[in-house]
Amino acid sequence: MFQERHALLPSETHDEAARYAFVSTLRKAFTTQLFPGMRTVYQEAARPAFVAKHGREPETVREARELMQRSFFYRGANVVGRAAQELLWDTVGESIERQLDTIDEAAKPKPGDLGTVRSNPDLAIPRYIDAVDIHVMPGNFHTELAPDDTFAGALYDRGVHVFAFGGLGARNDGLGVAQAAWVKETYPDLKPRRILDMGCGPGFTTLPWKEAFPDAEVYGIDVGGPQVRYAHGRAESLGIAAHFSQQDATATDFPDGYFDVIASMLVTHECPQPVIRGLFKEAHRLLAPGGITIHDGGATAASDPFDNLLTSWFGDNANEPFSAGFKSLDYDQAFVDAGFNRSAIVRGTRDPVYLKDQLPPITLVGAVKE
Repeated sequence: MFQERHALLPSETHDEAARYAFVSTLRKAFTTQLFPGMRTVYQEAARPAFVAKHGREPETVREARELMQRSFFYRGANVVGRAAQELLWDTVGESIERQLDTIDEAAKPKPGDLGTVRSNPDLAIPRYIDAVDIHVMPGNFHTELAPDDTFAGALYDRGVHVFAFGGLGARNDGLGVAQAAWVKETYPDLKPRRILDMGCGPGFTTLPWKEAFPDAEVYGIDVGGPQVRYAHGRAESLGIAAHFSQQDATATDFPDGYFDVIASMLVTHECPQPVIRGLFKEAHRLLAPGGITIHDGGATAASDPFDNLLTSWFGDNANEPFSAGFKSLDYDQAFVDAGFNRSAIVRGTRDPVYLKDQLPPITLVGAVKE
């Protein structure tokens, strides 16, 4: 699926397009063949060999990892997965660098804009973000190359489309569309005045809320200045009104009870547990009575050591060090600790909009403020 053009989307030369296609195909091969193949190798070869030798099943992640390290398939798949991750950003980054001045200029606020944007150059970037290049993405989501910089936003916009081989849709918004649709269908009487997207990035998950609830004011926040500047320009180019600001989602400057819906998508798995708890606590403060906060996640750690090994793969190979902690967090207790009643916790699932045959249903977890 081709990426929908908008004023900030980087263009590509013939050679750059060919490199995009190569990396995207490599990523698809890893995602649909090599990564699932690890389970086949474990179930059909590694695990039976372990049982035959020890008379019992593997019991720990360490045992599963040591077992799989003997497999050429597993070691080779790891190399391909990591190489694809690095090639992705190198390939996309070069095309953005040569046209960054044009993208930066297109992102600047203009008279008559539908929405707004606020940067905060004094915002202290949390250590858990500043210390790690999440996804192996150079500079992570926040690093600025120059004043009014949008590089990280442009890199993520184009990069995600290549990374997901177009599977998140022409606007990279498939997960946001699914999340907003679930809320609208589950709460048909909900008429939100204001909606907040925590960790909005380039606005993939923000704009679907405006499309699902056109009468609501929609806000997106992110610690990365390049993200919110790019998100604003992208939204304006697509003709969608939204308000973006550079903020830490655990301590925003919005007043109490300001929002009726607060969401995040693909954020909590990149946060340490104390930060996830902070997000929920801030959501409780910001929600009006009857409002809902909804996030992806809430799955408990698997009992199978191999399933937990696959979870740790992202920390070991894709610079996602908090993915294992995300899986082991007691979400119910985290919501209770944040101030929500246990009886008000909600869960649901929703099929991805585009990659239905390749991704499991999205797990949604949240709570209603009573």
